[in-house]
Amino acid sequence: DATSQTLAEWAPRAGRGEAFDVAAEMSRLTLRVVGQALFRMDLTGEAATFGQALLVALEEVDHRVMSFPTIPLLVPTPRNRRLRRALAVLDRVVYQIIDTRRRAAADDGDFLSMMLHARDEDTGETMDDRQLRDEVMTFLLAGHETTAVALSWTWYLLATHPAVEAKLAAEVASVLGGRPPGVEDLPALPYTRMVIEEAMRLYPPLWGFGRQTIGPDQIGGYDIPANSIVSLAPFITHRHPAVWDDPERFDPERFAPERAAGRPRFAYFPFSGGPRLCIGNDFALMEAQLVVAMTMQRYRLRLVPGRPVEPEVRLTLRPRGGLPMTLEAAA
Repeated sequence: DATSQTLAEWAPRAGRGEAFDVAAEMSRLTLRVVGQALFRMDLTGEAATFGQALLVALEEVDHRVMSFPTIPLLVPTPRNRRLRRALAVLDRVVYQIIDTRRRAAADDGDFLSMMLHARDEDTGETMDDRQLRDEVMTFLLAGHETTAVALSWTWYLLATHPAVEAKLAAEVASVLGGRPPGVEDLPALPYTRMVIEEAMRLYPPLWGFGRQTIGPDQIGGYDIPANSIVSLAPFITHRHPAVWDDPERFDPERFAPERAAGRPRFAYFPFSGGPRLCIGNDFALMEAQLVVAMTMQRYRLRLVPGRPVEPEVRLTLRPRGGLPMTLEAAA
């Protein structure tokens, strides 16, 4: 529903041949999705104030992660005050929703309802308001930015590889025949998923992250002391010629089962792995497949000529300065 609404909003732009920032649109779309999935609220509609506060919080967290030294949040710098104001808005709305749901005691079928009714297997206790708030904030902050970035790079790569785009369009047309896809259609759209997986190989939304060692270890002949921070970089591993043939080439079929067989398990880890595997990885892939398939039914996205596209290393690997594109109606 969120994708249908977004595509309908694009129609006037398509008619005018108007360029617009697809990266910003993907962020808006995935924010709409995660808001509905979490607590049935359109964070781009009547709750736009909440959505804006969320974007401010993301921007400020991004700045703090990429800055050194980090100024403690209690210090009243302009950036810290901006972040604290945004967090106050988020807290006020989230706690109000939690309170309303507790009093209603109904199951609305969304993520918040699941958490409200969850009980500890040993104690039988439910989550308190602070735990619920923290879970909601985690899913809001992580649940739309990374998927939006993955979709943005997917559109960029499709626009620069017409043969891949044509094969993707053929699969979508053959399987769906013009009707909207459902979750049950996803297994029949394997190339669509391979396109998204390959886009995340070349441009993993989380280009790098750290893990703290719980004990001493040795990796590749290097001693790693306990309590060390080890940096992992999917962007580097995903392009390493020791595990990827012709690693700089955009080739979705490298994710076909016969070609993926025997590949080292952690040659590809856009969602991390092990106990710290992203809890939303299946949701993100399902969402991205549906968005790509539905968009291909209506439009082809074209890059604005003369506008270079390059990654910007922030908390996520976004297209620097956005991703201006125009729309063509699908044939």
